[in-house]
Amino acid sequence: METIYILLPVHNRKEVTIKFVACLNAQTYKNYHLILIDDGSKDGTEEMVRNNIAALTVLKGNGNWWWTGCLQQGYKWIREHSVPLSDVVLIINDDTEFDVAFLESAIRLLSRNNKTLILSQCLDRETGAVTETGVAADWRRLTFDIATAPHKINCLSTRGLFMRVSDLFEIGGFHARLLPHYASDYEFTMRARRRGMELITDPSLRLWFDKKTTGYRHFGTDPFCVFIKKLFSIKSVANPFVWTAFIALACPWKFKIINWLRVWKRTAAQITIFLMERAK
Repeated sequence: METIYILLPVHNRKEVTIKFVACLNAQTYKNYHLILIDDGSKDGTEEMVRNNIAALTVLKGNGNWWWTGCLQQGYKWIREHSVPLSDVVLIINDDTEFDVAFLESAIRLLSRNNKTLILSQCLDRETGAVTETGVAADWRRLTFDIATAPHKINCLSTRGLFMRVSDLFEIGGFHARLLPHYASDYEFTMRARRRGMELITDPSLRLWFDKKTTGYRHFGTDPFCVFIKKLFSIKSVANPFVWTAFIALACPWKFKIINWLRVWKRTAAQITIFLMERAK
């Protein structure tokens, strides 16, 4: 039986992580090893996980790893510990829940697909609506939409992403400095696709998540200095420096310049709209 190495970044969300651990303990497939990448939690998250998971490795950060840095630490651990190439890696968020056959279903799907990354189909915990079945990225327009057909998938998130260890090593690690939190998943899976790997999702592999748990997406009526700080924060999905780095790493050359201009034009528009709203 293959071992599933689960890369789980956490940071001060003990009450969220408890639900994840409960799902993991209920799995029908028991041959897994949790790599808890704890980026400086001070709320007892590590202790809670240690009390509930036996097959466990804890990697400790100081709060500066962020999402991508955590994944890079997990990648380095797998490389350094001579993990068999036929084993499996799961990258997943701690704000997800899944049914008892989740891991077993993934192993079955991987056994039928070589050189493949398989993403769980994601459902909104509140509404039950399917929110993620793979992404169709269009560099001509700089858009990233839910793929309407399997053949249109050209990148994936890492919210429940399975792959063989051999494929992980072929893809390589993560760009923790350039893409510390957002867009690293898209860059990683686009790189996998360029190296000949297939990107798929499957309705038998599902998880539920809470989309309100992380990130700055709405700025409301913040003072201007707070708005700017949030807009350019690592936690902001609109951070133009992150988008600039993402385009540099993943975008085809013929679309780089136009997309860099789009990013900074969009940022200027956000700032202008915010100032106009405050002036009313």
